[in-house]
Amino acid sequence: MSIVYLIPGNLSSTNYGVKEIKRREKLLKKWSEQPSKIRVFDVPKGGSSIESSYEEVASIIPAVDRLQELTNFEKIEGAIIGCFGDPGLDVFREMFKFPIIGPAQSTMHTACQLGHKFSLVTIFDSMISMGYKQVHEYGLSHHLASVRAINIPVLELLNDLDLTFNKLQKLGKQIVKEDRADCILFGCMTMSFAGLEKKLEKELEIPVLNAGRVALKTLESMLSMGLKHSEIAYPYPVKLNSKKKTYLKKNKLIK
Repeated sequence: MSIVYLIPGNLSSTNYGVKEIKRREKLLKKWSEQPSKIRVFDVPKGGSSIESSYEEVASIIPAVDRLQELTNFEKIEGAIIGCFGDPGLDVFREMFKFPIIGPAQSTMHTACQLGHKFSLVTIFDSMISMGYKQVHEYGLSHHLASVRAINIPVLELLNDLDLTFNKLQKLGKQIVKEDRADCILFGCMTMSFAGLEKKLEKELEIPVLNAGRVALKTLESMLSMGLKHSEIAYPYPVKLNSKKKTYLKKNKLIK
């Protein structure tokens, strides 16, 4: 049995390369209660990074197909979508019976247990509206203090960690003083895997959540309790189910 962390893009083809995939797997194993189960994969047919709604939507079907392909040689116990946008979360849950975790959904709900108001740090100013929309869709707008952007591309976040930290620290101080947030979420998985949350937490004196770690712990908790998503909430697509399709045809609901 394995726990799959699926990066919905072709990270191995970027400047980060396969080395970064292995580094993330090593970190996830370090955080895990069952490190031997952790497997990290990317999507060869995906884009290099996700920094817009267009790229988010475009990533979904290749990522679903990739996870389906992985089930042919991996006995998967549960999976994490390795993007804070949770691209295709509902689609994944319809297509697979094992639990699927979205880092944003799990981290936002965790933040609500640690404080009254949280703030997201996203990549670009152009993505701020995406952050507000996502929080609204999860029904947590009343817990949101703000969405701010670091304005460093995903594929440059790890190039100069001092620069990345300095910008995070500056944003963090604004978030605490001006937005009155009492919890900060890294709204990007590369940001979460940069290893800066504890240093920033010490500087700001508020919780800073690593979405990768929270997603993993959420999944492991569900698995330990034998829980998975409801098939009433996330039914398998009728048109892909031959038995259901035959039933609907007989009842003249499909012509």
